[in-house]
Amino acid sequence: MAKRTTRRYSESRDLTKFCAFWGIVIAAFMYIFSGLLNFLIKFVDSIKASKSASVMRNVASVATLLGNIALIIAIAIPAYGYVRGRSRGWKICYWLAIIVYALGVVFGMLSGFRT
Repeated sequence: MAKRTTRRYSESRDLTKFCAFWGIVIAAFMYIFSGLLNFLIKFVDSIKASKSASVMRNVASVATLLGNIALIIAIAIPAYGYVRGRSRGWKICYWLAIIVYALGVVFGMLSGFRT
């Protein structure tokens, strides 16, 4: 008799680990990058280069947005694995939470952009 394999579970677990790891790495890099830009913005503002500071603020906001998107991906895939075998109510709650989080990230970042 042939042995049963659990390859599907292993592949799913590997994808979860992959997304979680790279999501955290990308988010950390983006947060550090935006933090350094915010530090430089204070210096640029002190020398009265407001146009450059405005562009740097927008770049920092985009970097923070990308970090938040990476965290959504890193969290959403393992969370879906949790609700996959549950009832429809759990899945609805999951999708509502993901949508609300994503909208909160986007609308929170809109205030960071200045012209």
